[in-house]
Amino acid sequence: MRYYNITLTPTGSSVAAKQWSSYPRGVYDSGALNIEFDMPVLPYGTPSGGQTLTIEGVSLQDVSQATQFAGMYLIMKAGMKAGFPLANPAQAGTIIAGKVFQAFGNWEGTEMTLDLVLLPSIYTPQNQGNLTLIWPKGERLADALTHCLQVAYPDLPISMNISADLVQNHDEFHAATTLDDLATYVGDYTEHNFNGRVEITIQAGKIIVLDKTYSPAPVQLNFNDFVGQPTWIDVNTLQVKTVMRADLQIGSIITMPKGLQNAPGFVSTSAASLPSSLKYKSTFQNNFVVSELRQIGNFRSSDAASWVTVFNCVTV
Repeated sequence: MRYYNITLTPTGSSVAAKQWSSYPRGVYDSGALNIEFDMPVLPYGTPSGGQTLTIEGVSLQDVSQATQFAGMYLIMKAGMKAGFPLANPAQAGTIIAGKVFQAFGNWEGTEMTLDLVLLPSIYTPQNQGNLTLIWPKGERLADALTHCLQVAYPDLPISMNISADLVQNHDEFHAATTLDDLATYVGDYTEHNFNGRVEITIQAGKIIVLDKTYSPAPVQLNFNDFVGQPTWIDVNTLQVKTVMRADLQIGSIITMPKGLQNAPGFVSTSAASLPSSLKYKSTFQNNFVVSELRQIGNFRSSDAASWVTVFNCVTV
């Protein structure tokens, strides 16, 4: 069954002010509110819009006082829970975490909705932060970036996955006011001077820094994870759509299904069964690296493509 759990927590508090869930107290709620969302996750420095979430059927109080949610910290967990034969509860988890940038309510006819715009990074050109990179001669970039990010984001964990060989032969300094600015500078500098781009992103409430040396354990995809066949969309770039899952992040290595699932005996071996049997095998094999992803959901839609994770990946 489709699963979501959304909490909104005021700044400085550890107690959620609002919570919506399709599994309150661990039991499926057939009357859970419908939600729609579009959550792109890309390396910072790449132009992209905010992450949007619409909650339908909220109370009149939530609609009339929607601005109270602006500035609150939102955590959203989603995926699948047990209930259908192919559902995998282990793939459910936190898919997004960040501050609410805008919150507004709408009442049209009998429909009341609460619309939220999220920014994982709290700093914008209007709300500037202190992201000062001080990179002394002989120090690793990983250490300089860790210190810079800990000052700017003291409450966020940092996953540093870059080469220890990124060491400067002179003092380097850069002052940024947003994470986009910092990520663009670091990415361009390392690409031009070290022949490998360092990417920075925020996913599920965690700052992730990585480069081409990052090699996590591959995530095995199964044939029944796919919603349709993977598709080439650019040179060496593959787009994959799967059932919604929280266990993938930028930099993850995925392994395509192996083996011949259309082996003799799997389907009837008549001439008429040939076109059908070809559908039981992925056209793509081997490993790919996730370069960007997107969580898309419409809780009450009957379409399987309305509760999915779409990600682009490149060949290893």
